[in-house]
Amino acid sequence: MQGKKQEILLTSKPGTDIFRESLMNMQEFTITYELVPGRGSGGKRLEKILQFAEDAKKDGRIKAFSITDNPGGHPALSPTSLGLDIQAMGISPLLHFSLKDKNRNMAESQLFECHRHDLLNLLVLGGDYPRDGYHGQAMPVFDLDSTQLLSLIDRLRHHSTVKKGAPGQAMDLPSMDFFAGCVVSPFKTLESEQVWQYVKLLTKVKCGARFVISQLGYDMIKFEELIDLIRDQQLSIPVIANVFVPNLAVARVMNQGKVPGVILPDNLLQRMESESRSEDKGEEARLLRAAGMVAVLREMGYAGIHLGGNNLDFDKISFLLDKAETFDGKELREEVHFPEPFTWYLKSDCSRKPRKQKLSFLFSLNDMVHSQVFDDKGKLYPMARKISLTALKNKYVNRLYTLFEHICKKLLFHCRMCGDCTLAEASYLCPQSGCPKKMINGPCGGSINGYCEIYPKERLCFWVRSFHRGPEPDCRDMHELDSLPPKDWSLDQTSSWINFFSGKDHNGRKHRDQS
Repeated sequence: MQGKKQEILLTSKPGTDIFRESLMNMQEFTITYELVPGRGSGGKRLEKILQFAEDAKKDGRIKAFSITDNPGGHPALSPTSLGLDIQAMGISPLLHFSLKDKNRNMAESQLFECHRHDLLNLLVLGGDYPRDGYHGQAMPVFDLDSTQLLSLIDRLRHHSTVKKGAPGQAMDLPSMDFFAGCVVSPFKTLESEQVWQYVKLLTKVKCGARFVISQLGYDMIKFEELIDLIRDQQLSIPVIANVFVPNLAVARVMNQGKVPGVILPDNLLQRMESESRSEDKGEEARLLRAAGMVAVLREMGYAGIHLGGNNLDFDKISFLLDKAETFDGKELREEVHFPEPFTWYLKSDCSRKPRKQKLSFLFSLNDMVHSQVFDDKGKLYPMARKISLTALKNKYVNRLYTLFEHICKKLLFHCRMCGDCTLAEASYLCPQSGCPKKMINGPCGGSINGYCEIYPKERLCFWVRSFHRGPEPDCRDMHELDSLPPKDWSLDQTSSWINFFSGKDHNGRKHRDQS
């Protein structure tokens, strides 16, 4: 682990990036703090944020400010804008780079902008589903997912060549020394949610994530589960624990499941309700509890903590950090442990007894047909290939063939005819119609108790359904997956069968990339 840290540190210029240097130094416990810019370009809220940053700069313990990107799906000041202000103060900004509002071209354009201004520390995440904006709800984008963006960033970190035919024609791009991390939630209550979270984490690391920040939570066993997984997988990557300090009003909202992917257990809310009857309305109690969490997480072996919360000025954060330095993490673990009832745990529940693989009838039937038609060893493969390539050469036959495919797949899979089918990679469920964010490389982190963040308590998460329908990832042998590339939208409304056999879909692109 230490060797990897030293390797990464050598890529940065000494003294120019406090956050990167601190995180890669095994002797330091790195502290970051989350800033949430509001709607508008100025005002009292922004003034308070900048004053907080000035106070933190003088104190010196906070190594970076992470800056959210339209949190909650609502429009807010760009993280790049506030990041430049923070950078000018001599503090490292850590920009959230979410994908809900931008397509791949805008994402690449903003990466160029970040590199232009030396804003190199990025936290890559899908982002919350867009909510109300100008004249109603915004259209979600999600053109890339986090694994695909991490792959793009990793490519830009090395000398990248733009192929001939792109705007500007063929050209070599200079290497861009981004330091990009990812997020993961260890706080899922169901095996079908949690195993997918860990598999996707391993895939993100494979795609180039260089540090990890956890989702916020209050279950100490789950925190330990994540750090143990990183060790068991022998990953040389620093992990930062998210410590969020809610006030009572926010705790109530979180407890009701109104914050995507966040669980605040009833027993913690009850504790906070009781504390609110004190003279200071529970203010000191919430700070001491967070300080205790920091001490426990440091004892567990986390590389640092990511602080955030409501109604916190720097004096309160300073008090919290002072207390954390005096606390013994071993003694406080039970005091700050708030588990959600009936939660699935990797170590205890996964090791009890092997679970028999149960494949649904529809999965088995579809898989049998797919293997015969689309596997080059299948009996129907030569005929299907010949028919598809013949249809490709005649526009009238092509239209009839595409219409036939559309009718069949619409009835069977609610197909949207994206032209690049990933049914086989999702247990023969269609992500384009079944997942509001159209995730093709595993789930986002927004589900709660198995339900989709967009349809809470109404619709199961698409990837939870996939887990139970087909050959789910095995908790005893978790490993990274090959990230599927972004869809080529020039294929939209064309035949995915023709595109498969003519090598235009993701299978063909993957083969060309490997050769």
